[in-house]
Amino acid sequence: MTGEVEIHKEMERRLRRQEEFYGFQPFLTTFLSQYPDLFMAYTDLTGRLLVEPKHLSLKEMELASISAGAALGSDNCLNVHIGQALKVGATKEEVVEAMMIGGLMAMTRGLSTSFRKLSELE
Repeated sequence: MTGEVEIHKEMERRLRRQEEFYGFQPFLTTFLSQYPDLFMAYTDLTGRLLVEPKHLSLKEMELASISAGAALGSDNCLNVHIGQALKVGATKEEVVEAMMIGGLMAMTRGLSTSFRKLSELE
């Protein structure tokens, strides 16, 4: 029972930390908090990559997140990371460029796959 209590205390700490970091609670962590084992694994990974990146600055990480969100067409990711990028010092121009890079990568992926398929048939 003590282990469960400790896990729930740690989950509450992580939820508070995310609230402080983002200014709101992201949907995924709120949803996953119903599943402690998944919540802990997910927040270990997101904490390491998105809250405390080791090799990128927060600004670089947010711009990379925007680029990926643009490539994937993820409204929710863009809603989170555009505001965060601006909060950590990214300019609007940097955000736009990150979006264009993501969009370009998504476009070239589709074209590359399509053109390869066409070439294989010839």
